[in-house]
Amino acid sequence: MALYRHQQMDTGEHQHRSLQLLMPLGRPAVRGRWRSVDRAVDVRLVREEVGVVGSDLPHAFAWDAGAQVVSFFLPPERMSSLAGEHDLEHALCSVGPSRLTDPVLRELLRASGEALCEGRPPSRLEVDALATVLGLRLLRLDGQRPKSGAKPVGLAPWQLRRVTDFVEANLDTALGLESLAAVVDLSPSHFSRGFKRTTGNTPHQFVLTRRLERARELLATTALPLSDIAQATGFSSQSHFTALFRARHALTPARFRREVTDSTNGANPIDEAGT
Repeated sequence: MALYRHQQMDTGEHQHRSLQLLMPLGRPAVRGRWRSVDRAVDVRLVREEVGVVGSDLPHAFAWDAGAQVVSFFLPPERMSSLAGEHDLEHALCSVGPSRLTDPVLRELLRASGEALCEGRPPSRLEVDALATVLGLRLLRLDGQRPKSGAKPVGLAPWQLRRVTDFVEANLDTALGLESLAAVVDLSPSHFSRGFKRTTGNTPHQFVLTRRLERARELLATTALPLSDIAQATGFSSQSHFTALFRARHALTPARFRREVTDSTNGANPIDEAGT
């Protein structure tokens, strides 16, 4: 972990293995952008507004001369350790992106930044303690450790509709957790929990089911080669598509197509190109 005070800068797009907290200490504001799988989101951080950039998330920031910006980096394994559940390490890589006005984060980062400006950098022990407090605060804000008795909250109907419409329109592209969460402006962890509470399935399970259902429709109603159907439904390859289709339906796509064709009275045989 590390703590920095920046001067004028235009970072260009980059990414960190660690989760980053970034906050302007005064004026002017910080301009930035973080890029999801399929779209970029422009951001503007004003004085003492905290930007949270997820681990391995492509992003870029820029600020004019005179701006003072403090950053703090938290490795995902540290976040996982603070959560007390080591299997959360991968999921916690996706905390963020978001903009926060939390007073606790703001005051901790402001005090640390002012100490740096005055030439009083914190000791390693102080940085380590700060990492613990910041990490725990983020976990609480992100809902990883809700209060006992808190009622679980799912997605609102409009949120679920927007996500499902987005999935239907983009089955031929990569649909990662981050890109789905961005559709309704939620953190990936909040979105994942809310989606499962609402639908009973994880986002990954839902997307896979819709890919396979679309593939069934194409197999039954078109003569497209299997390789084209795999591509149209977002599978990485024909073999990947075949393996998942067989696991779900207990028969290969080619066999499914043959059975549909044989059961259609008076229909012409479908060309099974690509089988």
